[in-house]
Amino acid sequence: MRAIRTPVKRLLAILLTLTALPASAEWRLLIVTAAEDTYYVDPATKTRGKKPRVTTLLNGRSRETRMSNKVVWEADCEKRRVRALSRIGYEKRYFQGKVLFHDKYPGDPVFPLPNSPTEKLFVYLCGFKP
Repeated sequence: MRAIRTPVKRLLAILLTLTALPASAEWRLLIVTAAEDTYYVDPATKTRGKKPRVTTLLNGRSRETRMSNKVVWEADCEKRRVRALSRIGYEKRYFQGKVLFHDKYPGDPVFPLPNSPTEKLFVYLCGFKP
């Protein structure tokens, strides 16, 4: 396969990659970490109340983590905690490839650390910093 050489072809390749995201969701970028992992939220899945929830997409960028995770998060706005309710790991980015695992109880509630993805998630769900 020939390498993409012109800027227009590169732009088209990027656009095609972005449109490969699942059609049922409108993913919005939440944060890019120092390791270049990208976290997206699906605003259509966001709930309201004392314990709002949202579905997220995590795309890994390092060689060891070129996979993706679909995680349903819940924030407890009163106790200032977040927890993952479920997690599904995929072999490739953007939920592509085979399912590697399905974790129905990935963890306990945690306090979101400053400047972390969980803090950004808490602010997105609750509207204030923990």
